[in-house]
Amino acid sequence: MLNDFLITRDVIGFLQHYLNAHQISVPNYQQKLDELASRQQMSFQQWWDLLNELDCTLSTPALGLDIGRTVQVEHCGVLGYLFRTSRNLAEALHCFKRFQRLIYAGSHADIKMINKDVITLIWQPEFGYSSQLSDELLLSAMINISREIVQPHLLNLVNVSFTQVIQEENLPIYERFFACPVYSKQDKLSLSFKVSDLNFPIRHEDQTLHSLLGKQAEELLSKLPEDDIFIVDLRDTIIRCLHEGQYDAAVVASQLNISLRTLHRRLRDKDRIYRDVLKDIRKSMALSYLSDNKLTLAEVALMLGYSEQSTFSRAFSNWYGKSPLQYKREFL
Repeated sequence: MLNDFLITRDVIGFLQHYLNAHQISVPNYQQKLDELASRQQMSFQQWWDLLNELDCTLSTPALGLDIGRTVQVEHCGVLGYLFRTSRNLAEALHCFKRFQRLIYAGSHADIKMINKDVITLIWQPEFGYSSQLSDELLLSAMINISREIVQPHLLNLVNVSFTQVIQEENLPIYERFFACPVYSKQDKLSLSFKVSDLNFPIRHEDQTLHSLLGKQAEELLSKLPEDDIFIVDLRDTIIRCLHEGQYDAAVVASQLNISLRTLHRRLRDKDRIYRDVLKDIRKSMALSYLSDNKLTLAEVALMLGYSEQSTFSRAFSNWYGKSPLQYKREFL
């Protein structure tokens, strides 16, 4: 479902700067970037397609990292300068959490205290997963900017987790860039920091300017167009119907006050089918429900519309390669 949401056109600048910095000439591709840059936003699917096209053209291992290492504060608009004027990296990360919708809609990151020494920025897969190229560009750009603003201090990450597969022969590229253990095929995208590193003072800290930038960011946030309202409403309706045990397409269409034919047509316009949307919601909500220790596995199964816990367990094992109980033991 994430492909139905929007991402800012500012990310086009990342690609344009990368091509210019490396003196790469791809006229047709650059023309496509110029056309997309004239819009306020584009869909995640368009963004993924752009990255895939460039990846096929250049065949650069870990291309997202290579692009991310060229991203600087001035390429990231008001959010970049909020980072640069923060008192320390902890404040900068809280700014990211607060204003991340200026970059993208859909799944958002939360800050979680793992223990007294480690803090993790973790993306909940509420609306599904992004592509590996997109994820590695996002994380590498964040780290590149963070390293830039805390100089001369060195940023020591604890670990990095990706949800997609990283080819084994490319893993050293990731580990060299992040300078920490890097894991692939994890359930959630994340960056883990040492608490001590988050207190490094930032050279360009300016609380007056930071406050003004915060107000500007709030104003920009208020003027953003709504996310894909149909998909948001559909998701909320399906979740409610799952809880009630009646979640077939006809029931959901009725709850949305549209005909079944209209529901299928609107999904078809987005290259989606109801069965896949339902599965994506169940997959993401399963992780959310399993993180609530007050819910039993039987209750989670019922909330996802399964009459039997065993049926839910089989489905979860097919999705994630482990049983719900194994997932709770390993990740929660």
